[in-house]
Amino acid sequence: MGGITLNWREIKTRITNGMQRFMYGRHGIDELTLSILAISLVVAFAATMFRQPWLHLIYYVGVVGALYRALSKNLFRRRRENQLFLERTRSLRSWYKVQKRIVQERKTHRHFKCPACKQRLRVPVGKGKITITCSKCGEKFSRKS
Repeated sequence: MGGITLNWREIKTRITNGMQRFMYGRHGIDELTLSILAISLVVAFAATMFRQPWLHLIYYVGVVGALYRALSKNLFRRRRENQLFLERTRSLRSWYKVQKRIVQERKTHRHFKCPACKQRLRVPVGKGKITITCSKCGEKFSRKS
């Protein structure tokens, strides 16, 4: 039996190299592509939940659009589209990042907004009633930490 035998590591290496050669010069996955896929999945879930088959069309359009973007060789245009998307969603992504930080720090810190300038201030938990001085405008106010 003079057949060629390959172990799993060699097969994995060949597949990886083949995919890298295929994707060379193509755009790949970016934030806009991931967002399109996420929205498509939400629409597919809603289509199933509310029994609206026509919503599956939106799902398929989103998946095909995401694949088109990922496999596109027009790098300049795809990067420009992604940059525009990032610029338009900057405030939403910033708000989400702040909310995520507040949730992560909920056991060690409390977050307050200055009543004068609305600056977000962070103070340690468990200090009782404290006077907080805003680092931006100098306003002083009392809160329970």
